[in-house]
Amino acid sequence: MKVGSFYKELVLKRLIYLAIALGLLLICLVVDIGLGPAKYSPSTIINAIFFNESNESIKVILFDIRIPQALMAIIAGAVLGLSGAIMQTILANPLASPYTLGIGSAASFGAALGILLFDGAFFGISSLAFIFSTISILAIYFLSKRIFLGGSTIVLIGIVMVFIYQSLQAFVIYLANEIEVSSIVFWTFGSLSRATYLNCLILFIAFSIVLVIVLMKSWELNALLLGDEKAQSLGVKTFKIKISMLVLISFLTTICVCFVGTIGFVGLVGAHIARLIIGSEQRFFLVFSSLVGSLLLLISSSISKSVIDGVVFPIGIITSLIGAIFFLSILLKKGIK
Repeated sequence: MKVGSFYKELVLKRLIYLAIALGLLLICLVVDIGLGPAKYSPSTIINAIFFNESNESIKVILFDIRIPQALMAIIAGAVLGLSGAIMQTILANPLASPYTLGIGSAASFGAALGILLFDGAFFGISSLAFIFSTISILAIYFLSKRIFLGGSTIVLIGIVMVFIYQSLQAFVIYLANEIEVSSIVFWTFGSLSRATYLNCLILFIAFSIVLVIVLMKSWELNALLLGDEKAQSLGVKTFKIKISMLVLISFLTTICVCFVGTIGFVGLVGAHIARLIIGSEQRFFLVFSSLVGSLLLLISSSISKSVIDGVVFPIGIITSLIGAIFFLSILLKKGIK
């Protein structure tokens, strides 16, 4: 088989996987919108959305609550999936993600501190979340470069940072009043309950900008898979590309945390599944990781509404349970090196 025809078949196969993922995403979207204390059939949802054939109570539940939450699950999942894919590429570590390296916890601590200091002002919360998440990820990167850490050791340092930021957040909770504590607990659990169309639009714009930037840098990211020395020999400025990608991840993670709180392991699981299915070629890997992240968060949202009839659990609880099992399976399979 000629190289050209082989490559065309490979691209076609990957495009088919992307199309299948999009189809599954639409199906999961309809299922998730229909679930809740009041359950609606797909025909009811389609009639309400496209044909305006439903009563006012159904419209309020669908358009004011469930559709914004489902859209936020898709966008937040895409953000976390993309962030996990980028981190695993630039750190050459399949266990890297915003959650396992403490970026989510750092952003949550920054948000908690912002709630305490700025009386819940969004700008103050988001600013401190971004500052602490950036400090966290840059500290891990420079520390790993300075003492030449490799393999799962970087992840173990990230887990240590998770405990540090959780302790600091507990201290902030101790100092906060009842109203501030309830807001901080929202960030800790991770929830879609405060989703709005405006929040979805803001997060979608941020995600789209970052996705375009990283796709433009896909050749450099592919070169990083060969190792820093080979990438540099190909003309890639490895330090510059890694720092810029880490800052973009901090930016995305911060906005996501500000809207939905800490949702763990989606980036880790989404990127890992995407790599197994579609490979590591960055143009497809980054997009597919985003789609898998969206699917995981939508499925978790559906599960959170189905565990106990009439009760909706915070989605972060579900993703943490699923992700922890997946994380352990990867560790047992690869071993700690």
